[in-house]
Amino acid sequence: MTDPKDESEFEDESNSSALTQYAIIAPCIEDGVTQKHRAAELGCNRRKIERIIKRFRTGGLEALGRKSRSDKGRTRVTANTFMFIKGKLLSTPVVSLSVIHRQLNRLEAHSKEFFGSYQQIRRVKNSLSEDLLVLARSEKEFEETRELLYRHDAVYPNEVWQADHKTLDMFVWDSAHKAVKPVLTAVIDDYSRAIMGYYLDLDPPSAQRTAIALRQSILQKDNPRWLVCGCPDRLYTDRGTDFRSNRIKQIAAELRFKRSKRRSGKPQGGGKIERFFETVNQVLMSELPGYTPEGDTPNPPGMTIQQLQVLFEQWLISEYMHGVHSEIQETPFNKWNNHPLHPRLAPSLESLDVLLMTVPDSRTVRQDGIYIFKLRYEATEFCGLVGNEVTVRYDPRDISEVLIYLENKLVCRAKCPALGAQRPSLSEFMKIRNRYKRGLKQDIAAAVSFANSQEAAQRKLPDLPGQPVSVSPTIGTKKIRRYRVDE
Repeated sequence: MTDPKDESEFEDESNSSALTQYAIIAPCIEDGVTQKHRAAELGCNRRKIERIIKRFRTGGLEALGRKSRSDKGRTRVTANTFMFIKGKLLSTPVVSLSVIHRQLNRLEAHSKEFFGSYQQIRRVKNSLSEDLLVLARSEKEFEETRELLYRHDAVYPNEVWQADHKTLDMFVWDSAHKAVKPVLTAVIDDYSRAIMGYYLDLDPPSAQRTAIALRQSILQKDNPRWLVCGCPDRLYTDRGTDFRSNRIKQIAAELRFKRSKRRSGKPQGGGKIERFFETVNQVLMSELPGYTPEGDTPNPPGMTIQQLQVLFEQWLISEYMHGVHSEIQETPFNKWNNHPLHPRLAPSLESLDVLLMTVPDSRTVRQDGIYIFKLRYEATEFCGLVGNEVTVRYDPRDISEVLIYLENKLVCRAKCPALGAQRPSLSEFMKIRNRYKRGLKQDIAAAVSFANSQEAAQRKLPDLPGQPVSVSPTIGTKKIRRYRVDE
């Protein structure tokens, strides 16, 4: 029969660490000290030393570790009870633990297979994995918070660009003095987190906005603090209709980059661009008048869309591009520029103008230029085009200049005198116009002179002998009677 004292000692042994247990028997193993002498030194029962040595020789140091219960982590209820409680916890709508306890008591009255206290029900709930509970509650919540994601990180600049639209959390005044929320379209480089281009306006998301933002992304910037440019290898977007439009497909084909789309209903795939939009709202918009988070009572605007455009560009270049990004531990500007790979540029500026500027609009060239938006545009190259129908393209962000195409070929860039500071001088304009007019007159005179000099082209009249000279007959006129008394 086992000594109760020995059992208590055995429990103490099982709760001790392996090294502590080995320290007890180390003199016996290493120095040959007898078990009786070692037990006397420690003041314990010799059988304790004997059991520890036996376990060590059987299973080594691992056998001296703390023993755990074989049913650890499992509630001591029947399998049927466990499955009933689990099924109730994972059912929808969710029921409380007290309801489950009452139902379990009803089952217990009919079968001994079902029993359990309130605490056992709680322990069953705690034993279930969080993934199981979240998935049972909401599949969308599981995908957003628990589902394992594959995250791609680009290895060089312009390998992958992400593009998306976002309605910002603030109100501004539009041209009609109405409070509206602006829309931001942005293109971000996956490798450096640099913003390659953007479009901030009041228009709803469209392929046109995407095209304009892409054009700015590809073009070389004039600002030395925003020197990012080039064509991407791949454009990563969601499945919006604007990103699936034929226009974006044409742009991708002409500029030779691939298009890839997120999985349907998986917003996590656009984490980098979504994180930038969150930064814009939290860092910039939250400090501006008119800031209104989604779901809050609208605050009155404090600026126009034009003022917001100026502030946003200043913040983007000065703070975001040159601020240390928390994830890459470097500024987006330095990360993009310090890579030795040279960006792949567009074939020409004209190719971008055709692909990325607005949908073409037809206009007829008048004597004083062309009219768009009730504004007049002029260019010296219009000489010789008066009366012709041309194609006009323009950038909505800068309508002081438009592009003029004839038969899909760029003719010139026309400027609006009312909007642009640069325009042809009057003397230059008059000189070019008069020179063109003189050229036309010379051409006309030369052609008429040549035609008149060709006498052989005139029909020759026959000569008749004795033909009298014809005299034009005098044609009499009769006086008109105007009154009854006239003779």
